[in-house]
Amino acid sequence: MKIHLNTIGVQCRGPEANRAKESGVRAGSAHAFTLIEIMVAVGVLGGLMVAIFASWHVIVRSSQIGITASVEAHRTRVAVRSLTDAMTSAIIYELNMPYYAFLTDTTESFAAFSLVSRLPSTFPGSGLFFDQPLRRVTFSVEPTNSMHQLIMRQNPILSPLDQGQEPYPMVLANNVGEFKMEFLDIQSGEWVPEWGFTNQMPAMIRFSLGFISPASGKVDENRIIKRIVQIPAGTVRAVWQRPVSPAGASGISRQLQ
Repeated sequence: MKIHLNTIGVQCRGPEANRAKESGVRAGSAHAFTLIEIMVAVGVLGGLMVAIFASWHVIVRSSQIGITASVEAHRTRVAVRSLTDAMTSAIIYELNMPYYAFLTDTTESFAAFSLVSRLPSTFPGSGLFFDQPLRRVTFSVEPTNSMHQLIMRQNPILSPLDQGQEPYPMVLANNVGEFKMEFLDIQSGEWVPEWGFTNQMPAMIRFSLGFISPASGKVDENRIIKRIVQIPAGTVRAVWQRPVSPAGASGISRQLQ
């Protein structure tokens, strides 16, 4: 082994010097990345980011679908409850029949009806009418740009609308594909599709409310809601509104509203 000294320092010659050079090369290589390794790392990172974004997108979309379904389910419950509340609260006074007529139309694709009810304070839209629970309520299915909607209109019978004024409309349900009504005929014991008595309420009303499936564009059989509603109140006869006074007594004429 030869040792050569110079002004810089000690320098090794021979096999030991070669081994030192190889060790230095290997040490430098261990702390550096090749282009291929960098490309692989970038690809893995990109794939990881894509997977994270895809998972996030699925979660957000699922949340939106769940929220939409929840809103539609709540809207459906409100619509069905509004229909049943209006029917069970219906009332007719014989002395004021023009104001209390029970009107139905089941000849078109969708049924429609109008009646006067003494509505509870929890009925939709009651805040607009304050202390006027006796209101005429009308239900109908009307087309919009891309769907049919179940619309409810109501107005107090003691506060007639001005000429040209329309009752306040409220959308109860969207994507309506079916709305049918049938009425129980007490004499025959059968359900009839039409009710021609404007001065009399049927004993029971059966209705079905169905919705269009966005996927098929047809009525979803699993989303057809059917109800049978018993009408507790009948027609208040004129003699009950204006009772006959006994002979020799001065009666008081009154009307119930």
